[in-house]
Amino acid sequence: MAIRLIILIIVFTFNFSCIDKDKTIYTAYDHPQIVYSGYQWWNYDIISVDIFGNDFSHITKNQWADTGPIVSPDGSQLIFASDRDGNREIYSMNIAFVGGYYNWVGENLKNISQDPYFDGDYSFSPDGEKILYLKYYPENDNYDIFLMNNDGSDKKNISNTPWYEKKPMFSPDGTNIIYQSWQYNNVEIFFTHILEGNQVNITKSIGDDIIHWGNTFSPNGNQIIFSSNRDGNSEIYISDISGKNQKNLSNNENWDSEPQFSILGDQIIFSSNRDGNSEIYIMNIDGSNLKNLSQNKARDWNPKVYPDNRKIVFMSDRDNNWEIYIMDFDGSNQINLSNNPRTDFSFSFLPLPN
Repeated sequence: MAIRLIILIIVFTFNFSCIDKDKTIYTAYDHPQIVYSGYQWWNYDIISVDIFGNDFSHITKNQWADTGPIVSPDGSQLIFASDRDGNREIYSMNIAFVGGYYNWVGENLKNISQDPYFDGDYSFSPDGEKILYLKYYPENDNYDIFLMNNDGSDKKNISNTPWYEKKPMFSPDGTNIIYQSWQYNNVEIFFTHILEGNQVNITKSIGDDIIHWGNTFSPNGNQIIFSSNRDGNSEIYISDISGKNQKNLSNNENWDSEPQFSILGDQIIFSSNRDGNSEIYIMNIDGSNLKNLSQNKARDWNPKVYPDNRKIVFMSDRDNNWEIYIMDFDGSNQINLSNNPRTDFSFSFLPLPN
């Protein structure tokens, strides 16, 4: 019995020492992962999974709703929304992948918006140094666009209008932003230079013009992609950043929305119900070579191009609840990544190495 106990102690000590030696810290992009908000134990937490549907990690664990995770361009910082302080605010934590453990280490959790009212619609600048977000003003019942450092310091109102702004996004070079603004009973898309502050309406249509989270800018920053109901139904439009050369690419009688540029900028993915239910489609930037990628009787929507330009991640209710799926760019190899009997949504990607 004593000999057996000694052997167990030796084995345990050996394994523990091996784990310590293998505890190498990598930045997030060294392991291809997706982060998302999943319903677990009666609340939403931030969860990560690799692009093959394996290696799940529970990043946040609390009784509050944590949603909308976004990883910084260098893969070292995670921001998300949480109501743990009684209202929806923006939180930040440092993250690192622990080699051999297949999980995340989250450290230095911090409320970086520090506001008594709603804060949301946040995004990183291309260099990861700044964060755009929306701040709610209850006295005027409107939202303004703010800019802050990634640690929450130096907050500045960069829209400062009486209107309802939404979805601020950086241009690829980080010098300009586009956003939606609800003015005079319709939604328009505006462009502004961060330093100069000149706000320009670039759509100027009679309908609602909507931008969608993701690759709204072309890779060179010269064009944007958006949806508009100016023709009586939601269609996919492309436009120069100046507002010139606006063109209807989808041009059909059904609902087309959620457009995204491919990483190379030569194709557009979007969702459409032209086959009777919401599906994921792809086409060239001139509207040609249209193809249904998802090919499923359930609802598939919210497509986003994975950073390697080889895969597309989207949401589907084909398993009787909302799950996160991934497929190849030609629609093959569709895999359920979240694989949870409850709702999973609001996903984003870890950056790939340069």
